[in-house]
Amino acid sequence: MTASEEEWNKVFGNILPAVSVAVGTLSVALGVIALTRAGNLARRAYYQDGQYLVSVRYGAWHDLREFITPDDPAVLKVYHQVGHDAWQMFDFVCRGISYRSDTGEFWQLARETLARKRGDCEDSSILLTSLLRNFTDAKVVLGDYYGYGHAWCQYHGQIYETTYTYARPVPDPGNYRAYALFHDQEIIELWPGALEELFSIRRDEVTKLSIMAGVLGNVG
Repeated sequence: MTASEEEWNKVFGNILPAVSVAVGTLSVALGVIALTRAGNLARRAYYQDGQYLVSVRYGAWHDLREFITPDDPAVLKVYHQVGHDAWQMFDFVCRGISYRSDTGEFWQLARETLARKRGDCEDSSILLTSLLRNFTDAKVVLGDYYGYGHAWCQYHGQIYETTYTYARPVPDPGNYRAYALFHDQEIIELWPGALEELFSIRRDEVTKLSIMAGVLGNVG
């Protein structure tokens, strides 16, 4: 039996509102997903399920602890060569790693910095901390120096400034402001949202290094 035109119109009249509601709900859901993804792409750091995730290598997310690699064979080789001396290890990094600013933001692993023999403040701090973690509780510190984004290594409260050309004490520790500290086992965010705030700090490596040089010049 063939349904009349009137019966078909009645069926479609009942179906279409339900379909419209379903499509509308799906559109809203997809919109929320898209906004969430866009928000994550715009962010450089966030906390999730016990991890502090940062986007600093080709847009991929990595937990901060992944960057400290004391067991890497390249790191262990240097550790056994230099030995259990934190200051000598500091001097090795200062003399052996040339400062080179990123084009964009790209954090190197310790083995990459050793192979390239160059890197910026994050890279040399990650390398030194990876080396020192074989016998100390050293951490990478992320923060600012005179308001410019910076990273350094810290052990027993002492700042190890890995952008120096040789190991020497920091003459102006009060100008280093920490936001977060980490090594391969622990991450300390000094206030909620500090890590995400860190990536909004201005970056001007030329000005920052000029300030450092001026401070060192004043102390001889």
